[in-house]
Amino acid sequence: MAKTAIAFSAMPDTPPQTLIDLSKTVEDNGLAGVFMTEAGNDSLAYCLGLGQHTRTIKLGTAITNIYLRHPILLANEAAAVHEFTGGRFILGLGAGHREMNTTLGIDMGEPMVKMREVVKTLRHAIEGNRTGPRVTTKLPIYLAGVSRPMVKLAGEIADGVIFNFFPPARVKQALGELAEGAKIGNRNVADIEPTLFATAFVSDDLEAARRPARKLLSRYGALRFYGNMMANAGFKKEIEGIRAAGRDEAKAIAAVTDAMIDGSLLVGSEERIRERLAELTAPGIGTAIVFVNPVNEDRVTANKRIIRALKS
Repeated sequence: MAKTAIAFSAMPDTPPQTLIDLSKTVEDNGLAGVFMTEAGNDSLAYCLGLGQHTRTIKLGTAITNIYLRHPILLANEAAAVHEFTGGRFILGLGAGHREMNTTLGIDMGEPMVKMREVVKTLRHAIEGNRTGPRVTTKLPIYLAGVSRPMVKLAGEIADGVIFNFFPPARVKQALGELAEGAKIGNRNVADIEPTLFATAFVSDDLEAARRPARKLLSRYGALRFYGNMMANAGFKKEIEGIRAAGRDEAKAIAAVTDAMIDGSLLVGSEERIRERLAELTAPGIGTAIVFVNPVNEDRVTANKRIIRALKS
């Protein structure tokens, strides 16, 4: 059975003290860890802060954008977080969105090449005792594996992979791709943890939960990279509809089907979310990272509700 962690984002309605309190609740309820997203914030700094107020849970990034820091700086930051938290840190890496990186003036080049170079530099620094502080226990590096090539690369060079918006059928395919990458790297695939980032909309009113879920998928589906991934995951018709809608938001939202929502997200009552999470992780997921979006309630209440629902 998959372990369960909770993801948080730096938002106006979740200031640092609120995140500290929620992280303590995660720990008190026996969940596996807390992962921080990165969207204008420093995901490592948040993990460091939360680590000072918790004792046992894992702390990770889902994800840290590889284009925003020099790899040597990233190695030293990760080493510091890992050591200050007693070896509880997982560094989750991703390339971010091309749309966002472009607005920052970043030339992404070839993301696959960049990721390989960054991980190589990190390994050289961290495992070669070239960081300050030196790392005294294993510091796992996970890759956000959304595309097939990146999943294979994770199998070749990483300690774990983070899937997102993957229905069970796509998870099964991706596990095969992970094994292919492990073979290329002459590694044991059992040493690489498949992780699933799952966004949840919690409400006893299923249709109320599906409304914001539909909007979310329409926006991600409009992004080139995520749209291609979703199309390859079995939602080609929906992505075609979203792209055909262009700037017509209502039309794009209408293109998102219930099947796409239920296949990609956790939507509905607490009981339904537990059932869906079990289905999504059944193919072989080691850890599920659940990110909660509130439905007709505040974010803190929604998070507390899902933490209680998924507690060990």
